[in-house]
Amino acid sequence: MWFPMSYRGLLTSFVALHVLRLGSGRRAVGPELPLRATVGEDVVLPCYLSPGMDARSFEIRWMRHQLSETVHHYRNGEDRYVEQMQQYAGRTELARDGLSNGILDLRITGLRPSDDGQYVCTVQDADSYGEATVDLEVAATGSVPRLSLEAYEDGGIRVVCRSSGWYPQPAVLWKDAGGQHLPSLAQRRSSDERGLFDIEDVIVVTGKGDGKRTCVVRNSRLDQEQASSLHISAPFFHNAQHWMIALGVFLVLSAVFAGLSAYLFRRKGKFGMAGMERGGSVRSEAEPWPTDACRRARGLCASNGFAFIKKVFGQRREGEELPVPKESVEKVSASCKSRCGDPGSGHGSFRSCPVE
Repeated sequence: MWFPMSYRGLLTSFVALHVLRLGSGRRAVGPELPLRATVGEDVVLPCYLSPGMDARSFEIRWMRHQLSETVHHYRNGEDRYVEQMQQYAGRTELARDGLSNGILDLRITGLRPSDDGQYVCTVQDADSYGEATVDLEVAATGSVPRLSLEAYEDGGIRVVCRSSGWYPQPAVLWKDAGGQHLPSLAQRRSSDERGLFDIEDVIVVTGKGDGKRTCVVRNSRLDQEQASSLHISAPFFHNAQHWMIALGVFLVLSAVFAGLSAYLFRRKGKFGMAGMERGGSVRSEAEPWPTDACRRARGLCASNGFAFIKKVFGQRREGEELPVPKESVEKVSASCKSRCGDPGSGHGSFRSCPVE
C-alpha cells in the first residue's frame, strides 16, 4: 500500500505498530522487542525493507523521539551530518553493504546512558514514505558495594552501603542473616558526569539477633546484582551502650560546670563593683594586676606617693575603721612599691605594668 506524502504527519501516531508499509507489498520492519545493551559497548539498531529491495537511492533517516532530532541522515548515496545531533557526532554508521538488499541497520559506538530511548528508522523516495521504531534500553552494572561502620546512633551502629556506576537507578535491599528485608534509614542518589548513578544507603544495626547484614544493589533491567555482607560482633554493641552512658554523664557534667561558671562570674562582677564604690580594690599579691589597675597605680604612685595610695585603698573617714583589714592595705602598698618602684620619689619605674 502506498502512503502519499500528504499523510506523513498521520504516521507518527502509529509508531507503536513498529511496521509501516512502503510501496506495493513492501514495508519497513524493526524489532518487536526492545534491544538491551551495556554502556560502553557498540550496538546495531536493526531496520530493513520486506521484501528486500535496493535502497541506495532512497533517503534514510534515523531519528530520536521527535522528527527534528536527527541521529543519522543518508541521501543520494552520501551521509549528511548537517542536521546530526551533537552527541552522536562521529559515533554512527549506516550499514552500506546491506543497502542494496534493503538493510537499513545503524551502528552506534560507545554507548552512553543518554542513548537510552526510542529510535525511528524512516525511509522514503519521491512518492512514498515508511518507518519502523526501535526501542533501545541502555544499562550498566555498578561496583561491588562498600560497607562501612560510621558511628553509634539510636542505640545501635550506623552502617553505610556505597556503590557507583549504575544505570538506570538501581534498587537497594538490606537483608539480615535470615534473608529478611530491613528498612533503610536514609537514601541518597546522584549521577556523575557520564550519567551513571551513585548510591548511598544507611541502616542502624542494633544488638538484636545475628549481627550479619547484607547490602544488595540490583539492576532490574539487566537482572544483575552486586552484594556485600558484614558481621558485627557483640562487643561493638556493648561499646555503643557504654558510649551512650558516657555521653549522658558528659552532658550532665557540662551543664553543672556551665552553671557554676556563670555563678562565679556573677559573684566576681558584684565584688568588683563593690570595690569600685569604695574607691579601690584589694588584691592578693599572687593575683596579677590587669592593665587598668596598673594604670591607676602608676598615676597614684607618680603623682601622690605612697601615702595617697593608702588613703585611696582605705577610704576611711576620721575615726572610722578601715573597710578592709589593715594588713591587706599594707600588702597592696607593698605590691605597688615592688611593681612600680618607690612611690616616695614622686614617680615609679613601673617595671611590671603591661605596655599599652
